[in-house]
Amino acid sequence: MKKISVFGEINLKDNKIEQVSFELISKAKSLAFEAEKLKQGVNYLVEAVFIASYLVDDEIKKAYKAGADRVVLIKDSVFDEFYSTVYANAFLEYFEKKPSEVLLFPATIKGRAVAPRVTVQLDTGLVADCTEAEFILKNDNLFFAPTRPTFGSELMATILSKKMPYCATIRPGVFKSEFKYQDSGEFEEYIPVSYHEDRIKLISSNSEKNRESVDFSSAKVVLCGGYGLCENKSDEYYKKLKKIAKITDSNFAVTRKVVDFNLAESKYQIGQTGSSTQPKLYVAFGVSGAIQHIQGMKNSKTIVGINIDENADIFKYCDYKIVADAKKVIDDLLDYFDIKQ
Repeated sequence: MKKISVFGEINLKDNKIEQVSFELISKAKSLAFEAEKLKQGVNYLVEAVFIASYLVDDEIKKAYKAGADRVVLIKDSVFDEFYSTVYANAFLEYFEKKPSEVLLFPATIKGRAVAPRVTVQLDTGLVADCTEAEFILKNDNLFFAPTRPTFGSELMATILSKKMPYCATIRPGVFKSEFKYQDSGEFEEYIPVSYHEDRIKLISSNSEKNRESVDFSSAKVVLCGGYGLCENKSDEYYKKLKKIAKITDSNFAVTRKVVDFNLAESKYQIGQTGSSTQPKLYVAFGVSGAIQHIQGMKNSKTIVGINIDENADIFKYCDYKIVADAKKVIDDLLDYFDIKQ
């Protein structure tokens, strides 16, 4: 049986599986179903590989529920701290004994550090920062076909590798995690023996949250301001929207054009070159609906668009369409919440 392996990421503070890992496991499961439909008799097993000193039992069950047929724990106390070379060598050791046809890594700090170290040792290609992935049938052969933005995010490129295993890093937030599969599966503990020490050593760590980033992965409600809120090149309405987000316990976000015109910081950007998110509610204020932005929020459960242009592209993706001046709506919301403007 062929195999799709996911490099699972764990929060080292509590040893719980990160949300992006569940997203990749569920995507791997859908890829396995897709391959079977495209070519009869082709079966893929979905394997989630974690590197840690231990895994919480309930987390293992969640991995099965997300779509994993097998969970592998590469186990050693040295993995209580993240060292990119150590993680990569341990993963390689396991992979060389039990290879896979497809390797999926999260496009996170850890995933981006481990993936190239693994693929260069395997002498294969790596498609980085993907926003889509599928199998295609070409000359009666199955190929893994990941897609990523290119040419300044103006185009989407689907890239076929000439070498195996097929490898890709997948952006967090672009695929949905679906906990609808099996309640149990295979489990294996693997004790590595030949990994090497990293030349970089951790001197100290600071648990204070990074002030230069915004975590959209767990956002429940996102209020996004587009360039339609700009008035006389002022950031006035973005500040107003941020106030509303704060009082409603929502996440404030903007589109790329807003960032390009220095009206908001890049950490708030949603889209291909920003963050991806899939909240329960996504409200777009004055957002035009450029495809680069849509790629970052299309998996939101409910999308509301507010735009004065009834033909705005954003409405093609909305569950609810409000044709109105988004600036006026913001002012009305400020009055409703009794927020000083």
